[in-house]
Amino acid sequence: MDIGCGKNENIADFGHLAKKAIGIDVLDHPERVEAPFLLADMRSIPLPSEYADLITLRFVVEHLQKIPADFSEVLRLLKPGGNLIILTTNSWSPLIFLPRLVSFRVKRWVIQHTFGVQSDDIFETYHRFNSFGIMKRGVPPLRLSRLDFIEQVPFDKALLTIVFGLWYSMVRFSPLKYLRSNLLAVFSMNSRIDHRIQE
Repeated sequence: MDIGCGKNENIADFGHLAKKAIGIDVLDHPERVEAPFLLADMRSIPLPSEYADLITLRFVVEHLQKIPADFSEVLRLLKPGGNLIILTTNSWSPLIFLPRLVSFRVKRWVIQHTFGVQSDDIFETYHRFNSFGIMKRGVPPLRLSRLDFIEQVPFDKALLTIVFGLWYSMVRFSPLKYLRSNLLAVFSMNSRIDHRIQE
């Protein structure tokens, strides 16, 4: 289950590796590819409990305001022993931290004109679950089993390729890995639980 699937490319590309696979998003992307898809908010997904062995959240958690309450549906849907993979921004990276000082309106304009993203596909960010320390504490009963600091270099725009390429050439060394722009975390569901999360 890929929550916040966007164009649903992951399900189209890798869904055949599972018995069932589905992409879920609050918006029906105009360029969505043909693959199983459900239009739903991640806080209310009309699927049975313990439905998924694997849930992915790619660039979703930086938009969540209420941790752990916003994880309640993920906890309900994930089977005991299942895994949650989170790819998100690293709030300690200067490439993430500095833009947070700019208003959302300005950031939205820059994202629209730099990356060609539609206005209604750009959401406010809060970064409430976007650092190593917070992820290590986790959201019970999820247990952090792996965390990597990664850097992605976009190759579709020359200027961004140069900027991110130079940044990567600095942070590729181990002592500076904590400044990389993104976090890739794997959480494991420990056991059966009461899925009702108190705010």
